[in-house]
Amino acid sequence: MLIPPRFLLDAFVVLVMVSIGLRVRRAELFSLLRNRRLLARSLVANCVIVPMIGFFITMVIPMDANGRIGLLLLAALPGTPAALQFTRTARDRLAFVATLAFILSMAAVLIAPVAVQVVPHQQSQYRPTEELFLSLLLQLVVPLAIGAVIARTWPPLIAPVSRWLDIVATLIFLLLMWETRAIRREAFQTLGRGLVLALFALLFASMAIGWWFGGPDRESRRVMATSTSMRNIVVTFFIARYWFPGTPVYLVPIAYLGIMVPTNMLFTLYQKMRQRREVTMNTVSP
Repeated sequence: MLIPPRFLLDAFVVLVMVSIGLRVRRAELFSLLRNRRLLARSLVANCVIVPMIGFFITMVIPMDANGRIGLLLLAALPGTPAALQFTRTARDRLAFVATLAFILSMAAVLIAPVAVQVVPHQQSQYRPTEELFLSLLLQLVVPLAIGAVIARTWPPLIAPVSRWLDIVATLIFLLLMWETRAIRREAFQTLGRGLVLALFALLFASMAIGWWFGGPDRESRRVMATSTSMRNIVVTFFIARYWFPGTPVYLVPIAYLGIMVPTNMLFTLYQKMRQRREVTMNTVSP
């Protein structure tokens, strides 16, 4: 690998959050917190229902112990920043996108120590909570604040800077997918068909739950469906690395990355094409 994937992911998230900070007002960022019903639905869908679905899948589809542990961790941990590649295209819901990304990532940090205690694991002195919380602040909160400061101080820069940030962020995300192609191929070759089937089942079930709980409008539902289906592969990989050394548990989130990205890319393209078609029909209709 020419560039470490973790560096590419961090750079992508930082650029996207700066771009969102440029275009979203501070009052809009707290809209989800004020909408208690939508906030409750978001947390219930991601932190209660999807973990239950994951547990059910492990009971129904045969898989080995390592696969079961990896899938349970994925189901328990929401909020991957990689979802921003697709949710940020909801231009009218950027405040919802940013706030949801922060809340779900924070939920994953808080759930991680509990999730580790639930599944059998090797003893480790490493405690990821502090490191993950610091990463959360540096990747999401600080860039968002920087973008807001730039927007308030130099308003003429909002349009050109956000446009270039979006372009660079997209290129970095594509490079991330290219740099991880070999390890994703290894993950699919190592894991059994049963586990791969289980990962697809988790993906589509999570997407359906997110869409159902996503609110009254199509854009909010699309954002929720993508955010819910794209589980926190980064935190899952951290846990696999330190609590399950020498096992293939770490391959489970990598394999999930290989299916959740193309699936959500196609889902986003379909929803955007459908939205454009509806706008066109409404424009030409008398």
